[in-house]
Amino acid sequence: MGASRDAMAAGWVVLEVDEQTGNWVKRMEVARVSDIGRACKTLLAAFHDSRANDFINCKFQDVPLQKPLESQSVADKLTENTVMFYHERNAELVYTGDYSTVAIWTVPGHHVDVGRTKDETFNSIFLDESQKIKETVIPKGMDYYYLFMIGRDPESHEKGTVRAMFDHYINRANVEKCALVLEAISEHAREVYEHFGFVNYNTFHYGVGEVNSLGQLDPHGEGHTGYLMIYLPKD
Repeated sequence: MGASRDAMAAGWVVLEVDEQTGNWVKRMEVARVSDIGRACKTLLAAFHDSRANDFINCKFQDVPLQKPLESQSVADKLTENTVMFYHERNAELVYTGDYSTVAIWTVPGHHVDVGRTKDETFNSIFLDESQKIKETVIPKGMDYYYLFMIGRDPESHEKGTVRAMFDHYINRANVEKCALVLEAISEHAREVYEHFGFVNYNTFHYGVGEVNSLGQLDPHGEGHTGYLMIYLPKD
């Protein structure tokens, strides 16, 4: 399976080869978000019960961890803030299907500087260690696309929207000779990304001594588990 550079440039259309005819056929379009409200709605639904997402948002936005635990509206607002932060800095905010899957990517040469948080332990684990591993794994001189967030509306019945998203960016990575980088924040997500060819290069734990695995405040908690995953382009 692959996509032509012209097709991607013209409309970001993911193409595949029909096994019977051998012809290129349209699979599913990947488009830039034009309705930010709908994009937020999809991501809010996807991360409604994700305490790991809430934890990360709290750290980067300097909000006490108990706030999203006390109010779902606070948790939703933090996610909306994250979406707008990247949108306003020209990240690729894209969707597939009828806004069934939405993702936020930063692109080679235009990575978004999120800044350091006030928690140096979190910085060391989530930022510094990841940067060192990226510099070791990704060949020198090669840039990368970074997937900050992807979510699928759990109420959607459209099929193939997540695959279309990854097919598109994997094709771009292969054509442009760039890597793809992301952090999986759940075991299920790690398995999905592995299915698409990503390799886990670092299993890390964050929030240790702050929350338990359910995201509840706990000074003896084991925290959350994350996975730094990288896709390297095919020759």
